[in-house]
Amino acid sequence: MTDASLSGSEAARTDGEASRPDGAAELPAFLSGAEQEVGRETQVRDFRLGHVLARTFSILRRRPLSFLLLYGVASLLLNVPVTFTNDDSPAAAVVLAMIVAQAFYIVFNVFAGAAVVDIVIDDTRGRPVDLRKALRVGLRWFLPALGATVAMVGLAVLGFVLLIIPAAMIISRYFVVVPACVVEGLGPVQSMRRSTELTMGYRWRIFALWFAILITEIIVQMELDQAIRPSGYFSLVLASQVLWDMAVGAFAAVATAVTYRDLRIAKEGIDTDQVATVFD
Repeated sequence: MTDASLSGSEAARTDGEASRPDGAAELPAFLSGAEQEVGRETQVRDFRLGHVLARTFSILRRRPLSFLLLYGVASLLLNVPVTFTNDDSPAAAVVLAMIVAQAFYIVFNVFAGAAVVDIVIDDTRGRPVDLRKALRVGLRWFLPALGATVAMVGLAVLGFVLLIIPAAMIISRYFVVVPACVVEGLGPVQSMRRSTELTMGYRWRIFALWFAILITEIIVQMELDQAIRPSGYFSLVLASQVLWDMAVGAFAAVATAVTYRDLRIAKEGIDTDQVATVFD
């Protein structure tokens, strides 16, 4: 989707102007205040983490089954390969299992993330959610989204090896590559450029969101492990890991899609229906 998706009058009004008008009188109707109800949707003029989190929890409460099914599979792919190793396994075998698990997870996570974008867009438009349609959308945009994600992960790993700050910057810069790819029909390179454009000016907020999700995942997983591992039931430990990774994966995917939507509203004055015309 490009600027052509705007109505004629909106395109004319935005020509030659900054993406965020200074005068309230110049704002589109759905952005005429700091926050305004449009149908069942609350549109925001500025990008706020509080709104992203509130919207994410709201969507998850309404559509838990769809998200948990998708990320249940992803979580199994992340955790099951390590079950083929044990405490006596050679270090090389453990490392190989972890690499395989991460590769499986990344690949399926991209597909699931693309499907989640479709679910989130339909939900915010007040439309019925069709999981089969979402899966078709995920398949359609899987390869370009995978290309963009692999490039982002490669850059982040390189940044982490060299210095932690560049890795954080890369993650924040390319946080919305998958939604940009799916919604706007872009290739890998174009999706990365689009994410760079949308996240500019908000990257510290986006990094705070990502870091909060990461730290919460690690702390809760450590607490679960310490509470359950002494029981000696490995299957119970594995089940807790799968369930927690499933919940975190679903939350992160929805938050990413909501972040993309809110960034477009904040920077371009695009409402949910205009964002989603690619699906019509």
